[in-house]
Amino acid sequence: MNKSAFSMLEVVFVIVVIGILSAVFVPRFERDNAGEAAYQIARHIRLAQHYALVDDKFSATDSEWYKGMWRITFRKSHYCYAVYSNQDYARGGTQADENECAFDPLTKKRLYSDTGCNEDTARTDDVLLWKSYGVNSIEMTHCGSNSQILFDQMGRPYGSAGKLLEDDCVITVGTDNGHSAEVTVYKETGYVKITKIDSTVL
Repeated sequence: MNKSAFSMLEVVFVIVVIGILSAVFVPRFERDNAGEAAYQIARHIRLAQHYALVDDKFSATDSEWYKGMWRITFRKSHYCYAVYSNQDYARGGTQADENECAFDPLTKKRLYSDTGCNEDTARTDDVLLWKSYGVNSIEMTHCGSNSQILFDQMGRPYGSAGKLLEDDCVITVGTDNGHSAEVTVYKETGYVKITKIDSTVL
């Protein structure tokens, strides 16, 4: 007589073996918030550079033309940022307002945050790093003003208005779960790269 089905004991044995193998060989994945935040920041820095190239802003007659350059500005005390061009600088404007901010081509929302990094559903939550990724620190090294990176009409990075970066700018973000990541903006070229996630150099 041919046996055509598994016995209950065989089924239980297979389930136990699969459970043991999965516990031993399948790694437990934890969301890499710092890495995700770094990749988003890098993407939005490139977007600011793209806008600068497209707008091609330069004036030989206006000595303050650089104040209207496209930039990414970080609110390091509240862990968010905005991507904008200070279009009303001639009228004394200094802070980004919603109409001066870039649109994220993925979310179709403005990359705007107020100085307190408050929530607003009309704008993208992605720039609220504290909310989207659990970011609890932002450090900027060799970035000139240490709060923003600007781009001229040739895509070159400035650390402060009117002054090119003299060193590669390194932005380090840390998260609530103890992870960190670095984004580097290279001087002269403005090339943007994720250079480190935790202890792994990329």
